[in-house]
Amino acid sequence: MSRRRIVSLLLGSLGLAMLGLAGCSLTPPVAPTPSFDSVATADTFKRRLTFMPDDASQPSQTLIGLIRIADHELRAVLLTPYGQRLVTLVNDAEGSRYLAGDVPQATLEERLPVPADWLASRLQWSLWPVAALRDAFAGSAWSIAVEGESRIIRHHGKVMARITPASASADTRQDVLLDDRQGRYRLHITPLEEATS
Repeated sequence: MSRRRIVSLLLGSLGLAMLGLAGCSLTPPVAPTPSFDSVATADTFKRRLTFMPDDASQPSQTLIGLIRIADHELRAVLLTPYGQRLVTLVNDAEGSRYLAGDVPQATLEERLPVPADWLASRLQWSLWPVAALRDAFAGSAWSIAVEGESRIIRHHGKVMARITPASASADTRQDVLLDDRQGRYRLHITPLEEATS
């Protein structure tokens, strides 16, 4: 093999490696997962989730979430406002993923244009106690601070999200607004009346 051919192969391999590394740096970082044991409730609770993109040309999307935090997992069945099961979000030791619902993939992507990791971490930031998030973030590039009436989530010192009120948690029935600077979305979480038997 000629010297020119070897140099070309080496440069091509180096270029592919650098392209792969550049792609990794463009992937949004995923925050450490807090302990599931730190959430006070094991009951399923019902919330309205309204996704409001910063881009005014994109419509807001409203879903109903049946959320359960127990047995070392977060599970959220996401329904359309009409009760059709869109997808189930699962976050556990294996990571975050969506399980298929009752709608075609195109409808899912239109109604829920966010990755599973994004939604799982934003629910954790909004429903877990501040102390649990602080423990999870310890020793990582992530941090949480309470400033005024809000929780501020940072990655390498850069604000990723602001959650209001700071006292938000799974065991309280209150409106929560997550202003996500990384994803350019606002997520409004509203308690819904629970069914009575």
